[in-house]
Amino acid sequence: MAAMAKHNRFVNDYVHHLPEVGPEVIGKPNVSHEVIYHDDWCRIYDGGACNCKPDVKFFAEPTRS
Repeated sequence: MAAMAKHNRFVNDYVHHLPEVGPEVIGKPNVSHEVIYHDDWCRIYDGGACNCKPDVKFFAEPTRS
């Protein structure tokens, strides 16, 4: 659970502030965050296989000099 809490903090505190992009940019430079939102009842939270239709979002890192 500590790892999940750390992941959730990273997503909420950092990734959500980045621009969201569409899946057509997968593999292109600066697209480095894929966030998968499972339904609350999904078996993945109990250590099983995913049995929901998760919402997948992609976020791009800003260009850095």
